[in-house]
Amino acid sequence: MRLTARRHDVDPDRPDGLLLLLEDPVTGLIPWFAVGFLAGPLPFVIASAIALVLSLMLVMASRLRGEQPKILELSDLVFFICLTIVAALAGKELTAWLNDHADEVANVAVALLAYISLAIGRPFTSQYTLGRFPNASAQLRARLDRLGTWIWALALTFAALAGFYGEFILPDLSTNLWTGWILQTAPLIVAFNTTIWIDRRALARAAGAEPFPGIWALLRDISFWFIPSGCLSLIFDSAPPFVGWGLIAIGVAATATFWALQIHDDGRIRIAASH
Repeated sequence: MRLTARRHDVDPDRPDGLLLLLEDPVTGLIPWFAVGFLAGPLPFVIASAIALVLSLMLVMASRLRGEQPKILELSDLVFFICLTIVAALAGKELTAWLNDHADEVANVAVALLAYISLAIGRPFTSQYTLGRFPNASAQLRARLDRLGTWIWALALTFAALAGFYGEFILPDLSTNLWTGWILQTAPLIVAFNTTIWIDRRALARAAGAEPFPGIWALLRDISFWFIPSGCLSLIFDSAPPFVGWGLIAIGVAATATFWALQIHDDGRIRIAASH
């Protein structure tokens, strides 16, 4: 039995063919990420309106594919309708506070959603897992849902703590790139890559195949993000130049090293399988 995502039967062996973007939980979080990152550069009401449009697009995308909108998508839509109305009618003081702390509000709200969904026994990833892997066993999907939701909950908690530290404790606004962007984005990138990696290995194991990909593939994908982090540090002059260049060097070296180790392990697996 081949445990692959729907609509990828035409190319079941493509390296990243297991997961479809619209059927990954990260898609349902896009409106939250949007309001968190756009508020500040844009007025909060505009950032909230963009998140509302994105939420509506996700619901419409599900409808166009002949599916019922997922609970997370509907929650996004209802929440951002309410938030946009509040932002449009709020006074200057509340609008200014939301403009400064939208990322923190978004991180805390989604983290709470994840923890509540775990507490009631309905992880918010469950509908996405069912959509991606309809022919996997219910027990396997449940295990992937619990683990994936825990990973996202912890990542969002870390992002919220980084945002809180930068916005309410640090007095120097020049650190905002780190606590407002890099340190909040990093755990989300780790969560996204880790959940995909766990899903693929679990499905391979359930199908009786060698668990794949290996740990080096995960570390390669994560370490790559040191490079744009270093570039951002240099562009916005948020730290001494050696910090930015050091991050770029670490990213290049680590990505190349883990890639080489992955290729080495892949070759060893293929050689073993051929005998």
